[in-house]
Amino acid sequence: MKRPFPYRTMRTAICAALALLASHSPVSVSAQSITCLYLAPKAAIQAAFGAAAAPADTGVFAVGYGHMLITAANEATFKANAPANLGRTYDDLKAGTPLRRRLDEILAMSGNPTNVTVALVDDRPDISPTSQFATMKRSDGTRYVWPAAVVGPIDKVHYLGFLGLGTSAATRISTKWPGGWKAWEGVIMHEFSHTQFVGEKTKWGAINIVYGADGNHWFSELLGEQELTFEEGFGNFFGLIDNPDQWNQAVLVFFKDANVRYTLESRSVLAGTPELWNAAHTDSERTPPNNVGRYVIRYYKWKDVPGYYILFNEYTSTAFHYFFYAHANGNRDSSYAMIRRSARAMSHDRRKRYLTYDVNRLSVQLEDFAATPDGAAAKTAGTLTSSLFPFALLDVLTHFGMTDAEYRRSYDINYPDRNPQAYALYWARRDGFKTMVQADLDANPIRIEEAVQKISDYCHRPEMILATAPAGGTKP
Repeated sequence: MKRPFPYRTMRTAICAALALLASHSPVSVSAQSITCLYLAPKAAIQAAFGAAAAPADTGVFAVGYGHMLITAANEATFKANAPANLGRTYDDLKAGTPLRRRLDEILAMSGNPTNVTVALVDDRPDISPTSQFATMKRSDGTRYVWPAAVVGPIDKVHYLGFLGLGTSAATRISTKWPGGWKAWEGVIMHEFSHTQFVGEKTKWGAINIVYGADGNHWFSELLGEQELTFEEGFGNFFGLIDNPDQWNQAVLVFFKDANVRYTLESRSVLAGTPELWNAAHTDSERTPPNNVGRYVIRYYKWKDVPGYYILFNEYTSTAFHYFFYAHANGNRDSSYAMIRRSARAMSHDRRKRYLTYDVNRLSVQLEDFAATPDGAAAKTAGTLTSSLFPFALLDVLTHFGMTDAEYRRSYDINYPDRNPQAYALYWARRDGFKTMVQADLDANPIRIEEAVQKISDYCHRPEMILATAPAGGTKP
């Protein structure tokens, strides 16, 4: 599946609206809230809410549009005039719903209160490319809002997030993506996840550099850094928890594909890496984004991409977290809690947003848990997972394509504050893990589920369990 993801407009322009959004927050910044605005053409806003509803609105969000803060007093009016899927989205965001419970879990990851303002946009007529939203073109040349989020500081402790959610994208995603409405809720969770990774977003200084010259983002794309790639894939993971159709019909299909599945733009950061650029590939000529020169999209098979560069595709992060969630400790609540705690360690520091650092954080937690009484009981029951599992899982997803030196370096440069015992022991066992799953990884289609199951089963053996000192133990 491909997903265009145009960041150029929203992520560079929306910061100008943060001060305005802060004024819409109905509670103190010391609390955590979700505020919703309704955006529609100004005439429609005034017809619904009264001629004086937006008298001073000059298109701060989008030229020709007005906005209205949705409250209990005007909710009925909003629902009577807004597209039905925006009303349903608003209801989903209310306290106590299954989606809101997931969002509250996500909003706790950074450890800092983050108020989020959600713009629910009736973008059926058209929306300007100069609006404060990410936009996509329709076939007739008009534009609609594509879901995207941004986050900025209110002060040294508190943050404000902003999401743009349009009726057109809600219709497209809920009718065309696996899982229907669950897919749309998954996109919302993905965007809320972005609000928890605060501070510097990219080492390049501009988001669009990460996504290459076309300004779009595809699930199959090899991107220009690992940090934002990790964040994108991590956001995808949340949407899979309650939408197995998305996992089974999209992500899992991707990882079973032994044929061409990765793409790389000729005008992108990684196009400058000979090891990747010159790997076996096919080319497709495309019209250059600026209509000047030659521009191609290069296509690669999984096994032809050097293992290290698979870390630059967001689905690697997605699958890593989902497989860990599904297999670790035989308890999805426990593994899900571990994943969220790992995210907290990365939420404020871009330099920690690497899968190899996540390997460290999860492995440490597995050893900590193994040292608790609950961990000892799980070991006896055969459900406890060895701290070797995250190391081996990342190896499976990168077809054991990194050398020991490459894997170690990618891990060591994160400068973790603690190393699990698994770090010292994994390298001696690495070839054994590889031999265990080699036939599955060589198969066509790739037997990725079988490979992960084999390393999971092996990591449940009592003799594979490693534990830290009891004082370090924490219950997931």
